[in-house]
Amino acid sequence: MNFQNEFSWSKSRDELFNECKRKYYFKHYGCWGGWDQTATERMKELYILKNLSTRHIWIGDVVHQIIKYFLIQLKAGNHVTLSNLLFRLKKKLKEDYDGSEAGIYKKFPKKCGLVEHEYKYLIPKDEWDGLFKTAENCITNFYNSDTLKEIKNKDISKWLFLEDFLSFDFERTKVYLSIDFAIKNEDNKIILYDWKTGKERDVEMGIQLTCYALYVIQKWNLEPNRLIIKKYNVFIDKEDEFEITDKNIGDIKDYMRKSIEDMKNILIDKEKNIAKEEDFPQTSDIRKCLKCNFRRVCNLV
Repeated sequence: MNFQNEFSWSKSRDELFNECKRKYYFKHYGCWGGWDQTATERMKELYILKNLSTRHIWIGDVVHQIIKYFLIQLKAGNHVTLSNLLFRLKKKLKEDYDGSEAGIYKKFPKKCGLVEHEYKYLIPKDEWDGLFKTAENCITNFYNSDTLKEIKNKDISKWLFLEDFLSFDFERTKVYLSIDFAIKNEDNKIILYDWKTGKERDVEMGIQLTCYALYVIQKWNLEPNRLIIKKYNVFIDKEDEFEITDKNIGDIKDYMRKSIEDMKNILIDKEKNIAKEEDFPQTSDIRKCLKCNFRRVCNLV
């Protein structure tokens, strides 16, 4: 195993640390090297479980993939109809669902694997059908949205496609993030777009979007007032716009410093990023355990 498990920070990692420290350990330490043939059986099992997704997160991920495909095709000058997008969506959902149900992820952990299939949860067919319908509605809403019309009206040369796994350095800690889409407008302001698929409207900018703002401000050496963030919920077809202030940037830096400090303080070796399972307590909220990827190896429920 030649890869080194280097410490890094992300919003999802922060959320996991606060949700359950034992789950955090399994995902970022216990499973490390589990892809290697020489790994222990426990490491291999943890690696498989780490890559599982819940049905709701999976639906959101696929919707994001279809939107990204669509925008890339538009930038290339290719016309894509709504029916074509929906066909592609349904095909992807079926392939993922069938593969997960068949357990392909157990041999190929990077393939789609759902917690519901791993633990044989009894999800009624009409609930699965409802999820697939939700995904279709999300794509239909996006295709017909004012947000897309606004994007189309911008000069394509100003469209910014950012890599899936962006990172930047924050006070000697690598920070990972994933930005959906961005545009430089006519007065050289940058507009960040974030797609949401939840059924409830979240009108707060939140830690994630503020972290995106910090990255963009550093990358393009911008003043905060040169950045606009737009959060578009494709399920309910609503867009919210946020402006960034110096206070937002100061607050996110303080938050990240504290989060990084808390994560490192629980390690037995901060420099080498070494952790011990016993130092990461299990959550006391059993409700979280019932949906956890690692419930089988955790033995709490």
